[in-house]
This record gives sequence, C-alpha cells and structure tokens, in this order.
Amino acid sequence: MRYTTLLAGIIGLFLLLWGPKALAMVTCEVSPNYIPIHFFYNGAELKISGHADQVCDYVVIIKDEAEKLTLRRKGKVKGLFWMNVGEITFEPVPKVFMVFSNKPLDEILDKSEQEQYDIGYAALFHEVHVEGVPQSEREKWIKEFIKFKENLKLYREKFNAIKVEKEGSGSRYLFDMHWPYQAVPGVYTATVYAIQNDRVIGTCTKVIRVEKVGLLKKITQLAFEKPALYGIISIVIAIIAGVGVGLVFGSKGKH
Repeated sequence: MRYTTLLAGIIGLFLLLWGPKALAMVTCEVSPNYIPIHFFYNGAELKISGHADQVCDYVVIIKDEAEKLTLRRKGKVKGLFWMNVGEITFEPVPKVFMVFSNKPLDEILDKSEQEQYDIGYAALFHEVHVEGVPQSEREKWIKEFIKFKENLKLYREKFNAIKVEKEGSGSRYLFDMHWPYQAVPGVYTATVYAIQNDRVIGTCTKVIRVEKVGLLKKITQLAFEKPALYGIISIVIAIIAGVGVGLVFGSKGKH
C-alpha cells in the first residue's frame, strides 16, 4: 500500500512537471465585425481585443477559405517584348492572409506549432502546390506570390503589433489595423492564438463579414443577372460623366 501511494505521488509529480500545460481561456472581440462596401468605401478601421486567464503571448491571424488561384506569368518573347507566356497555379491559398503578433514568431512559438496551426508565411506555404513552373523554382515563385499579395495589401506579416498588458493572473491584448479596400466581399475569420512556452494553449475565433450594400450592390446584381442592360446603363453613365467634365472644363476655359 505504501509503495502504491509512493508510485502514485511520483507519477503525479512527473505529470505536473512534464505533462501537457493547462489550456487557457481566451476571449476575443472584433469591432466592427461587419464591413459594408458603398460608393465612398475606402476600407475600415478594425479593433481586436480580449484577454486570457494566463499570462501569454498572442498571435492574430485574419484569413478566408483557401482555394485554387491561377495567375498569368509574364516574360520576354525573343528577348524584346513582355507578354503573357503562361499561367502559374497556387493551391490551396487564401485570398487574404494577415499575421500579427506581439513578438517575432520564432521567439514565442515552436516551428512545429507554426506548421500545425498555419501560423506565418512559412507555415502557410508548407504544403502549397505550384503548377506551371519547374518544381526547382517553387520557393522562388511562392516568394513572388507573397510580394504580389503584399502589394495589394492582402497579405501581411507584422510583429510587435499587439499591445499586451498583465491583468491579475492573466493578460489582456489589443491592436488596431486598417482593413484594406482591396479585399473582396466575403466571410473572413479572425483567430487569436494564446501562446506560452513555445506552444499554443488557447484560441478564440470571430467572423468578419464584408458585403456590398445599397446602390453598389444593386449594380453588381444587375451585372450578373442582366448583363446587356448593365452594359447600356454603364455607357449612358460614362457619356453623362464625360459631358459633365467637358462642361466644367469648358466653362473654366472661357474665363
């Protein structure tokens, strides 16, 4: 009996010291979580905040569903003219992928955890298939793809962007960002990862909806449902706009 009790105590101590860490309770709020696109739309200011019941580091990832994406590849023909010389396909990749953290990823999160949760550029593209170029150039074209997306403000990897404060036995986080107008309407997720001792110990996910509204939405629907009528209306609007500009500059030229 005494030996059984001693053995149980040793096992308990082992689990306490080397066993899995307790999971953290993490909360998250996104404000606003609905972004309407109208004629004067130029993106939106987002605020993401929350807390965990343990002192943690934090990573926030904003993305949509990964899909197959095909891009045209340009090159010189006969060494003179830049033309489309083929297509490159990347699969699976999200249209939007943004990573924010309070410290550089490699300082707070193990590489295996980054790959498991698709955190960071390197992890995201760990299993992406690239077609249309030699596989020996895969890494090169993935880097070019990231640059292309970054120029559109759709991909971002920014460290030291999240403010973290100790709060009792836990911690609170807060960060602001500008939602790019280049992001198409759709459903996006914002996932917060609480990190401790190089491991993810808790997560929280919220949905962000981006949608065309009002007249812009009706025009878009018209383009799909009645393309011929949409074309006529577009021509009329262009003519009216051209006449209006001509009258404004014509009247200025007379003075």
